[in-house]
Amino acid sequence: MRYDVIVVGAGPAGCAAAYDLVAAGKRVLLIDRRRFPREKPCAGGITIKTVRRLRYSIAPVVRQVCTDLVIGNGLHTSTTFRSAHATCVMTVRSEFDDFCLQRTLERGAELETVPHIHSIVETADGVTVDTTNGAFEAAHLVGADGANSVVRRFMPALGRIAHGFAIEAIVRTATPPSMAFDFGVVDFGYGWLFPKRDHVNVGLYTNSGSTRPGRAALAEYAAAKLGTARLEHVVGHHIGLEGWKHSHATARIALAGDAAGLVDPLLGEGIHNAVASGQAAAAAIVIALASRTELAPIYRHQLRPVLNDLRACYNDAIRFYRNLDFGYRVLTTRIVRSALMSGYARGLTFSQTKRRSLLLPLLPFQPGAALQSH
Repeated sequence: MRYDVIVVGAGPAGCAAAYDLVAAGKRVLLIDRRRFPREKPCAGGITIKTVRRLRYSIAPVVRQVCTDLVIGNGLHTSTTFRSAHATCVMTVRSEFDDFCLQRTLERGAELETVPHIHSIVETADGVTVDTTNGAFEAAHLVGADGANSVVRRFMPALGRIAHGFAIEAIVRTATPPSMAFDFGVVDFGYGWLFPKRDHVNVGLYTNSGSTRPGRAALAEYAAAKLGTARLEHVVGHHIGLEGWKHSHATARIALAGDAAGLVDPLLGEGIHNAVASGQAAAAAIVIALASRTELAPIYRHQLRPVLNDLRACYNDAIRFYRNLDFGYRVLTTRIVRSALMSGYARGLTFSQTKRRSLLLPLLPFQPGAALQSH
């Protein structure tokens, strides 16, 4: 069973890589240990920059389009950031992942549900993945299997990434609130409310490896914000962080998304960088196959914009969380509010928004076909 590329993990990073590789004429096998649709712990908010980056419209799985955003400092101080345009679209993560997988399979990728991977062996000629379903071989492999990546564990030369933590649940409500972030309700992190039409996703996130909020803290936050501590589908999960400090590839294997530690430490957003890194891994593999050269330096070059943005987010996250009161005052000034909402609506990254902050409110806005479809 020989392929051009094996992709381990059929989430956003894996599907983004597989989709572009198949589009480039490569034979691609997606491996995942779960059958889809499957439950996936994630708030399900898809930023506009992610909507723009995807190769297809996700309109069929959008539950709600959000314009305004409520930012709080603790539970007693809040400011509403208003926008005339969409800044985020809300999905249920299991629906979003299954939709992306189906588009990738329609494009021509193959899928194998594999309960367990026994080993991954990289040689000068390719990569062999030994599984409960047999052995699969390919010229290259993409590890897109999350913060607790099996691929990374089999490749000790890539080292370890840092981990944050999130816990979340569903609260049923007939009147979902506005999208909200409340900084400071957990150390080095925030609480969130993501409305989904008939329910709200409520959660706590921290980028601290030594802090792990539990169910009681989540119930307390939900009671304070929504008037109820009745939680459904409570899940906790690790967040892959500080990816710019580590290697992401060997001669034939590339890591993408959470497996590469590419979650934004400031806001805990992972889907955009998952998609971006999957596409970068695909582009690097196409070049490596054509030139018969090692993958690592090519992927490092393709991934540079993501890593630079990640480093900028980390530096600002350190400053912001260490002096939260001052950071909140800066964040809620009129000029910063205007720049941030304009940047989010335009689909810009954090770094791009910072560089263009003074000009953004003055520039004309064109939502583009990807947003108009929603």
